[in-house]
Amino acid sequence: MDEKSISIMQAAIKLFAKKGFTSTSVQEIAKNAGISKGAFYLHFSSKDELLFALFDYYYNQMKAKVEACANEPDPREKFISQLAVMFKEIASHRDFITMQIREQTIPFNEDIETFTSRMRYESYQFYQNHILDIYGKKAEEFSFEISIVSEGMYKAYLELILMEGARFDFRNLAEALLRRVDYLVEGFLYHQDTPLLTKAYMADLIPEEFLGVSESPLHKLIQAEETKAGGEEKEALTILKEELTSSSPRTAIIKGMTAVLREDGRFEEIIDRVEENYPEIRSR
Repeated sequence: MDEKSISIMQAAIKLFAKKGFTSTSVQEIAKNAGISKGAFYLHFSSKDELLFALFDYYYNQMKAKVEACANEPDPREKFISQLAVMFKEIASHRDFITMQIREQTIPFNEDIETFTSRMRYESYQFYQNHILDIYGKKAEEFSFEISIVSEGMYKAYLELILMEGARFDFRNLAEALLRRVDYLVEGFLYHQDTPLLTKAYMADLIPEEFLGVSESPLHKLIQAEETKAGGEEKEALTILKEELTSSSPRTAIIKGMTAVLREDGRFEEIIDRVEENYPEIRSR
């Protein structure tokens, strides 16, 4: 997006937050952006198009800041950091968001429908990925249900921030939310509860591309070591990677490959992470 379009959006978001979408004219937006009304229409065909561009631009800005935390190796710290960023970014546009909610001015068209659907699906995938990264195989059966409930808690806190003006330290809030997720996982494991939202059930609701999970930190770690290793270790890493990504991982194969890798101190982190997900392979 060109600099002039961004300048127009920055002028518009301030006016929309202060006066509302309906009460703000194109002329006012152009004036505050330092351009003519005619120049406005060179960049946006209407206020509706401008509003959509605003949502898309700031959503992608937030995604970029969230993804900037993706290299954090510890899955819990990564989740906390990314949640804190999400709280902070949305809260920073509180006046604009609450004004749109009160006015109910978001136009309904194909672009908006596609955009909001993508946001929902990416959000489901975000929580699903984190649940599996943090808790591993033991949470796989109920990971979709935990994901949906976790997202519900996030939205409840966010509503307090946006609508009631609640103030939080976003880092502390993210840490607290993850502790609540811990309780949910522990409850499922302790009670051996059966989830309502299985992968098969969610497959009828979510497009297939959003049901899969992104590469886990463990997968990336194995892949990185695989490119540097040679001989027996390289073969063990390749087999281990394939087994861990299989729909039905075989514990005996995983145990055998980690035994090969255990002879070389370079692979301690990989072994530790595998054992977190498969504690039954730990050497006695």
